[in-house]
Amino acid sequence: MATIRDMPDRLNSEPVVFRGFTTPELFMAAGIGVVLGLIISLPFSLFFSWLIIPTGSLLFPLVFISFGGKWLARKKRGKPENYIWQMFALRKRRMGIGDPQLIIDSRCWSVRRSIPIRSTK
Repeated sequence: MATIRDMPDRLNSEPVVFRGFTTPELFMAAGIGVVLGLIISLPFSLFFSWLIIPTGSLLFPLVFISFGGKWLARKKRGKPENYIWQMFALRKRRMGIGDPQLIIDSRCWSVRRSIPIRSTK
């Protein structure tokens, strides 16, 4: 996506496509829905026909996107535009499979003074 440097950030941001999802988020949600639909429909295929596997993996992304859009819109409200991807990278890093250069250690600054500073009036 080409950017124009002199424009405000919101004009360069990726537009919302469907239910609060941008295009990459929509494809990611659909992919997660396919995988979850496949996992959920496998046990049912033992009791019913094998046709439940493709049906579940095709229908579950629709359910996942319809309910996930409301949840994602609530999560992203008031946050920067790349918040979801930063949280995804942070979780990958904490599991040990992410970018090793991502710093995940946070500490508070402290000023250690033995003598309190007094105002000079």
